[in-house]
Amino acid sequence: MNAESTSVAAALEVAVAAVPGVKRLYPASGLANRLATAVGSAITGAEPQGDDIVVSGSRIAIRIGVDGEPAAAEVCRAVYSVAREWAAGAGLASPTIEVTVVGID
Repeated sequence: MNAESTSVAAALEVAVAAVPGVKRLYPASGLANRLATAVGSAITGAEPQGDDIVVSGSRIAIRIGVDGEPAAAEVCRAVYSVAREWAAGAGLASPTIEVTVVGID
């Protein structure tokens, strides 16, 4: 993800983190991307950029942790709605939005 799309995704991360019931954001990028980011940061000394939400072309991938209050399905629907509204504002016509939820105890 380039610096511009990283800052755009950061705005979406803030909106998703503010959804009631979202307890944590998890990296949504693949292992290879996370390793490449870590290696790049080690070489350049730059702070690694977050990849908690991936915005790539017409795809948005989000991974969240919930603790059961409110129900996971309700939180997932709210996160999906936030992502859909954000995408419309960002000019993404019909993105594929993937929300993965994990329970935290």
